[in-house]
Amino acid sequence: MNPSQLLSKIGRRFGGDTAGPVIAGGLVLSYALLVVAAVWPSALFVAVFAVTGYVTESLLTRRATYFNAALSQVGLGLTLRATIRDVSVLVMLARSATLSAGWFATAAGALVLLHVLRTAHSSLAVLVIERRKLPVITRGIDLTRLRLPAPPPATVREHRSMIYLDVPVLAGAVLTVWLETPGPVAAGLVVALAAGVVALVLAAWHVRLNRHLADGERTLKEVAEEIAAYGPEVVLYFSGADDCVYQVNMWLETFDRLPHKKMIIMRERGNMPLLGRTSSPVLCFPGGTEMMNFPMPPTTRVALFPANAGKNIHMLRLPDIGCVFIGHGDSDKAASFSPFSKVYDEVWVAGPAGRERYRRSDAGVRDDEIVEVGRPQLAPIDTTGVTPDPMFTVLYAPTWEGWTGDPYHTSVAVMGVKLVRALLDHAPHIRLLYKPHPMAGKNDPAVRRAHQKIVSMIAEANAARDASGQWPADPARYATARRDLEVLTARLTALGRESSRAADEAEESRRAAEPDLAGDALWRDTAAQCEQAYWAAEGWWRHRVVTGTIPHLYSCFNRADLLITDISSVVADFIASGKPYAVTNGANLPDTEFRTQNPSASAAYLIPRDCTGLSEVLAAVATEGEDPMADRRRTLKHDLLGADEPDAMTRFTDAVNALAAKRTRTALEVADKA
Repeated sequence: MNPSQLLSKIGRRFGGDTAGPVIAGGLVLSYALLVVAAVWPSALFVAVFAVTGYVTESLLTRRATYFNAALSQVGLGLTLRATIRDVSVLVMLARSATLSAGWFATAAGALVLLHVLRTAHSSLAVLVIERRKLPVITRGIDLTRLRLPAPPPATVREHRSMIYLDVPVLAGAVLTVWLETPGPVAAGLVVALAAGVVALVLAAWHVRLNRHLADGERTLKEVAEEIAAYGPEVVLYFSGADDCVYQVNMWLETFDRLPHKKMIIMRERGNMPLLGRTSSPVLCFPGGTEMMNFPMPPTTRVALFPANAGKNIHMLRLPDIGCVFIGHGDSDKAASFSPFSKVYDEVWVAGPAGRERYRRSDAGVRDDEIVEVGRPQLAPIDTTGVTPDPMFTVLYAPTWEGWTGDPYHTSVAVMGVKLVRALLDHAPHIRLLYKPHPMAGKNDPAVRRAHQKIVSMIAEANAARDASGQWPADPARYATARRDLEVLTARLTALGRESSRAADEAEESRRAAEPDLAGDALWRDTAAQCEQAYWAAEGWWRHRVVTGTIPHLYSCFNRADLLITDISSVVADFIASGKPYAVTNGANLPDTEFRTQNPSASAAYLIPRDCTGLSEVLAAVATEGEDPMADRRRTLKHDLLGADEPDAMTRFTDAVNALAAKRTRTALEVADKA
């Protein structure tokens, strides 16, 4: 293993990048050399190693957070490092004999006072920070009555911000040794102490401004009264890790279209900035106690759950609310028929295949608890079967490795490299779109390595095509399109920052009191333009590695003539297009057994681990009128997604209405008996 690979391995293991160990090592070394330079004494080297320490300190907090935390755990935290700097100043002054005893004692006393100011400032800043961590974070809720103050300055929000207060002192000490006069260190101490006092007063002022936020019960009461006045009827509830927020984001547009009063409940404070744009009010309860004690309005009849999570229990426990598992995609994977689903009052699936999946699984969900609602999110998928580019295009969209340890869950490590190589070398030429799952490689290093190899192969293939000279070239046109894409991407990023730029949770709730409908419309319009610019920015013959949220998976569907994927919800979504698809069979199961285990593959071309037969599949689907799976796909589309009429949004809305009416009747019956 070469040094680069070793550093990369260490970086992944310890939560930083490959620069992490270098930065941490440079920091520790700079402090050791700072002490040596002070004992020597050498004012020049003290200055050099002090500057090196300040630079690596800054890099450590931004680039190597794991190592920053690790140093604190072994007793080498920020406070000790600041103390080492201050002691080094005193040692250098003592060893150089520049100051008289009186001046030296004054400098030592001032440095001690500086530490006292730092400690007092940090204590007050932490108090402000904690008070502004509200027991419930909101969007679209008017909290005027809470009188939320504007956010404090960065010197208060970052309670360790005064750790570099010794910069003028250290600079003054170096000049004092060089010039052999106490003036510079005295000036540095005065500047540092004055800055410390100002920062302390500012922190104390913000403690006073935010003192009423210490009453968490009052905050919850104000929010509860606003929510009760609003009267939400339907709730979208989500709990999960930050890399799973896509599971709720995929429902936002559909949820916002419901003709009901709606509310979204989140459970992890770190997910609030990741939640997509929505016109529905949002509440985030980081604590279970606050969630369980929050009085849910009696108007609330339906709660929709896109993911199974332990914190779902805090909503499931409410008997007056009908709880529904809507999932985050329909597939033959175990997540789509988990026994956990029986805790819900109803399970909504796309079509008859979803119902049959639960019947076969014996997961404990009764047939009368399953409702077929279609997939309202699929409206952007083109169903004409016509693609806009002249070259036959294949979309390879594998899933990720999952949590089960199944080596064939994803095809990336098992056969992805071989599959991509066959597609890149295919004659006649085809274009490949590679869109991996956003969590691909999260758990399995083999998947990460295979993914990186695929990306490298695609880059090489593009370079070869560009060099061949056989494709139509219009450099000026594509340069203009790329500039447009850069501008639109920057604009989209700025709009995203604008929607989540709040300094802290209190400010986030204060700023987002009203839905930003104009901003939402501008964001959607910019995103649409960004997708168009993405496809225009390169020639139609060039392969693409598609990552991130733009372009959307469905935009890739509309560009593809054939999908190759693993067993996942991508299959059920793509079937809406009516176009051919192939499914990887990495375990090399017999075709009949594979299709029996995975009904969504009943209309798929199957690709074994060695990719034999891939050329025949490409030939069959690329030739007009020779696609033998076309009839099966039409049948499967009905099984997976249900009937075309009424449309999925209507069926979804009807299901909400039916469950709400059922819960209302039950509540009335209970009230009559009481």
